[in-house]
Amino acid sequence: LVWFRQDLRLQDNLALQAAIVRGGPVVSLYILDEAGEARWPMGGASRWWLHHSLTALDADLRALGSRLILRAGKSDDVLCALAEETGASAIHCMRHYEPWWRNAEKAVATGLSTGCAFVCHNGNYLLPAGSVTTGSGGQYKIYTPFMRALWQHMPPAVPLAAPTHVAAPQTWPESDNIDDWALLPTKPDWSGAMVHMWTPGEAGARDRLEAFADKAKFYDEKRNLPSVAGSSFLSPHLHFGEISPAACWHATMHAGGSVDVFLKELVWR
Repeated sequence: LVWFRQDLRLQDNLALQAAIVRGGPVVSLYILDEAGEARWPMGGASRWWLHHSLTALDADLRALGSRLILRAGKSDDVLCALAEETGASAIHCMRHYEPWWRNAEKAVATGLSTGCAFVCHNGNYLLPAGSVTTGSGGQYKIYTPFMRALWQHMPPAVPLAAPTHVAAPQTWPESDNIDDWALLPTKPDWSGAMVHMWTPGEAGARDRLEAFADKAKFYDEKRNLPSVAGSSFLSPHLHFGEISPAACWHATMHAGGSVDVFLKELVWR
């Protein structure tokens, strides 16, 4: 099983690659766990984005001979039940650090039956959290020395290419219909402007990055001009994990000019 969360991409996804490398069929899963995020619920724009990003990810997986299974419920309950149902030998996921995700990961790890491994992979950040330490092995408390130390580890690893095929099981588990989740606005439907400005999904993220890479050297000056589209427009794509920070770094690192300002903000994020 591959448990997708805020890593809705095929490229540079170590969890998906690890599942493929093990051999055998792979079932990709997204869980709408609104109870787990109850203290930090998604707003309307995020729900709109999620609907379209999941739809795009499912289409990308289908092009590789697979699909995305959707389930709603408590993450650990759904994962443990699906592992039993499919006879999964392992659950792979990208590691997240939000409190509700850390709690969910602990619950999954303790709730699985014997014989199913639970493996978290790094890759949603430039470096694993806590990997840049002071000379005494402690954590930095001031940004500037932390930045100087982290810079010595850059660039990050080259992003992994997207897979060309994902083996499918003989029979697919049941999946929710995304329309039943009611993620899209209806009364009123205010999403018209969103549709014209944004393209959720991995392909939209790649297009945004390609467009920004050509002007990244002007970032420090043009990001502050209201009359110019000088920012990267990558924030929501990074939030939903449709593109990795490493991919953004490698696409812009040689742009010259003031690109270091952008790279440092990528670190800050």
